[in-house]
Amino acid sequence: MLSLGCQPLQKPPTREVIELRGNAYDRGFQHGTQLKSKIHSFYTTLLSNSLFPYFSREQPDIASFLPEYSAEKYQNGQFAYQLMLESAKQIERSLGRDVRDELRGIADGSGMTYDEILVLNTFFDTSLAVRGVALAIRLSRAPLIKSVEFVGAATDGADNDGDGMVDEAGEGTFDPYLPELFGLAVELSPNAGVRVVLTEVDGVNGDSVRLFVDNQLYTSASPEVRITELSATDLEVVFTPSTPLPMASTTTFVISAGDKKILENPPPSRASFMRDEEIAFTTRGAGIAPRDVLRVKLTDGRTRPPPIAIGVRGSVTAGARALLAHHFSLLDANTAHKHTVVLRHIPESGPAFLTVGWAGVAFGLSGVSERGVGYACNPADTLDNSVVGSVLENALDLSKAKLVARGVPIGFLGRRVLETATSAAEGRDLMINAEKVYGWTCVISDKNGGLEAVEMDSNIFNDTSPQNGNFPFNSTDVDSFGRRWAGLTNDELVLGSNYVKNVPDITTLTVAGQRIIPQRQWSGFFYRSRRAADGVKARLAEARGAVDVPFLQTLIADPQFVDQSDSMNAVVIDLAEGSLSSAMGTVPATASPFETTLVRP
Repeated sequence: MLSLGCQPLQKPPTREVIELRGNAYDRGFQHGTQLKSKIHSFYTTLLSNSLFPYFSREQPDIASFLPEYSAEKYQNGQFAYQLMLESAKQIERSLGRDVRDELRGIADGSGMTYDEILVLNTFFDTSLAVRGVALAIRLSRAPLIKSVEFVGAATDGADNDGDGMVDEAGEGTFDPYLPELFGLAVELSPNAGVRVVLTEVDGVNGDSVRLFVDNQLYTSASPEVRITELSATDLEVVFTPSTPLPMASTTTFVISAGDKKILENPPPSRASFMRDEEIAFTTRGAGIAPRDVLRVKLTDGRTRPPPIAIGVRGSVTAGARALLAHHFSLLDANTAHKHTVVLRHIPESGPAFLTVGWAGVAFGLSGVSERGVGYACNPADTLDNSVVGSVLENALDLSKAKLVARGVPIGFLGRRVLETATSAAEGRDLMINAEKVYGWTCVISDKNGGLEAVEMDSNIFNDTSPQNGNFPFNSTDVDSFGRRWAGLTNDELVLGSNYVKNVPDITTLTVAGQRIIPQRQWSGFFYRSRRAADGVKARLAEARGAVDVPFLQTLIADPQFVDQSDSMNAVVIDLAEGSLSSAMGTVPATASPFETTLVRP
């Protein structure tokens, strides 16, 4: 007894592999029983102590737009839980009987209520949709870029917009300004200045302006910056480099600013700040068109890498393997990494499959089946989501409108792919034909080299083109410029958390004074996803023909692709072997070693 008492205490593992057998309820019950304490802990620490308080802080903004959320049932800290539960009950209608049985099994095995487990299994999509609404409300009060002008471009003797013409009227001026995935202008003089006009109904605070040019910080006090108040709403910011920019190079110009109105509720007192707006351009001698400008790595300490999904095959890989890699990041909150799990499902009928996720959650954002079909999905900020749709249904009387999600959560769509698809194309079609809660970008691949992508949203306006609001493509598809959507060769797909094909994801409109705008104009993922994807594609190009599982493990662990605070799991799948190697259980996930799990032990 004394010797036992002297042994050091062993912490329970933060990551586990759990095998689940039998029918849906049995597998859920085994899940709940084996991970009981972690399920309770995960729900309490992530939802009750982190996510719910976060959304409660958004209640004043949301209630100012949707007065229903001033009602008594949403007060006293109940706002977030009630909002999530109402959506969960609506989403439940889209879940099959087997899924509901499995969730009941998890609840019974863990001793939690069915409603709590239902919320735990639907909060990903619901919280992202509500977060999008809250962020859009907040950003609607912040400054916007009204126009951008590259000073002197209209008379510099160069083709700055890649249209084959030199110094035509308006060249180098973008009014109105729209964010671009690629370069805004090319072949500029290294001495060229940048003139930006910001606008906001409450005015723009010139002292709050911050510029980063190739990672160098400039403020209103910098001699390179001239700020002029044009009107009560418009502010002109002119940057003129004190030394010439490097020739034949890509420059990244980043601007942010706050407005003049100080908000008091909820505290602390604050202005409303725009997102960091990035403008990429090249200097004389680069010799590339705007559409070919790749975004460069930023080291300003302000930009965090997004989730990234990578599918490779054939000529890109060693031995023409079909491989899939995923580094998922969203919200760790110093919690999720302590509850990670690989679930091996061996059902009574159908293929065995693996998913990577968290205790109490019946799905993962990546997985593989014994049929050799795998998927990896990233959230894509969009206001074309079911929650916004529920508001628009009551647009004529917002006093009755609520934020209620509906559709099938992405994790359960991924489960359907693993349970039923025999190819990447079948998996793509399964995702296309389902009603979605939120926006996602997914890569689906199979052991025979099938490689597909689909960008999806909730299609709240019932758009019938191209495929009911879905935007599928494969690695050989190209855009109107002949450029592949998400790769440099026919044997790769690289997707972040932004749309590359579904760029006009929603119609711009105003509802009761609230702007609803496309992803490109508000999402913080828009630029950093492009930068990460371009960085991955460059690394794949360097290793073409030699990419294998260890290479992909190293690649997605590279710090430039790792969110150091919210990395949740990193996965590399060999489709033919039916093997999944995962790093998780720490922050970031790739601080842990990769461990391999087989679909069939």
